[in-house]
Order: sequence, then C-alpha cells, then structure tokens
Amino acid sequence: MTSRRRGGRRRGRRPPTVVDASIAVQWFANEPGSANAAKLIEADTGLLAPNIMPAEAANAWWKKVRRGEMSASDLDEAIVSLLSLGIELIGIESLLSRAARLAVELNHPVYDCLYLALSTDRGAGLATADERLRRGATRLGIPLWRPAPLAKRGR
Repeated sequence: MTSRRRGGRRRGRRPPTVVDASIAVQWFANEPGSANAAKLIEADTGLLAPNIMPAEAANAWWKKVRRGEMSASDLDEAIVSLLSLGIELIGIESLLSRAARLAVELNHPVYDCLYLALSTDRGAGLATADERLRRGATRLGIPLWRPAPLAKRGR
C-alpha cells in the first residue's frame, strides 16, 4: 500500500486539488503568500501534481540557496518535507499530449500546462501562485483554489 494520498473524491472531502511548484515553494520558503499557501496543506482535500513538481520546487529552492535566501540544509529539509506530504504524483506520460495542445492554445510553456492537463483530466481545482497560469486556468474553466475565509466569530 502506498503512503501517497488518493486523488479521488471521498465522502466528506472536497474534490482533489492540483498543486503546482509555485505553491510548494511557498510552503517551505519565506515568501509573500506563504501563509495562504500553508492553508492548502490543512484543507480537507486530496493533493495531486505531475511528477515533475518536486523537481521544479527543488530547482526554485536551489536558486534561493544561490542567492543566499536559503541555506543548503534548508533546501534538504524542504525536499524531505515536500515528499512527506503524501501528494499523489502523476506520471507525465498520460498528460503530455494534452499539455502540448494546451501550450499551443494558450501560448504557455508545456511544463506548466501539465498542471492544467492534470486538472482537466481529474476534474480538480488548481492551486498556483503563478498569475499567468491562473489566467490560463480561468480561460479553460478550471476552478482556482483559494484559501477558505476565516469563520466569523459569534457576537
């Protein structure tokens, strides 16, 4: 049995959410939006991503190490933490043709369109901090993940 979350619907759970590398980077790096991104980990939803997502996130953290924004040990810890979240990683082989077509249609890089292809294939929302990718998702009718508002206190 795998420790990865299942992406399908479960009773009492929200539909799955596809998470891209921009959100994963925010989870383990001090960036604007990190507090909101952390709410996705706490949400009652299955998390999915193309299997390239951890490599994309690690590359972004590596750039932060080069710029002196993270230490090498922070990079190691971020990778271990990301992989321990139980995100269901989906092989890109089944997504690549659809992603390439979307890239042509949206004039957007294929690797980003893998997230859009996965969202459409699984009927899942998309969590991204990439504004251009958000616009592409909106154009395709893919629901965008937004953190739930805080509950109002009683008077």
